[in-house]
Amino acid sequence: MAVALAPPSYCKEITLYEFIESIPLWEVPQGAPKNITGDGGKSVGYWQISQPMVDDYNRITKNKITLEACFDEATAKMVADAVLRHYSKYIEKSGFTVQIDHWLFIWNGGGGAWRRVHNPKNDTKQFNLERYKQRAYRKLGIYEKKEA
Repeated sequence: MAVALAPPSYCKEITLYEFIESIPLWEVPQGAPKNITGDGGKSVGYWQISQPMVDDYNRITKNKITLEACFDEATAKMVADAVLRHYSKYIEKSGFTVQIDHWLFIWNGGGGAWRRVHNPKNDTKQFNLERYKQRAYRKLGIYEKKEA
């Protein structure tokens, strides 16, 4: 699965695999230890996975992993792949082409956050999602064109 990296004016594409491999670029400082935590200990590892993401993964896959298991790189990638693929199907079924913004909003805001790409709200969560997106864009070398 490859998606356009940003608004349709961009022709660069990224695969889900490439996206998942890139998550640590904007989630943790370069050179961080494998046992890094964030959000006051609520998010773990290079992928900064939280308990709601683990719960989503367990629900989707019928597996039973723990948050602590997500310190392991292979486990974190497995969680990311399962969760993002799952919600990508819903995005497509809703008539949208999957975009990096969808994945970013899901990763930072939870499974339903992808809807905010098309229906932004004027609230703190939207502000935080947009700020998170810009941080990821910088790390990926994506710069949005400003409308004149």
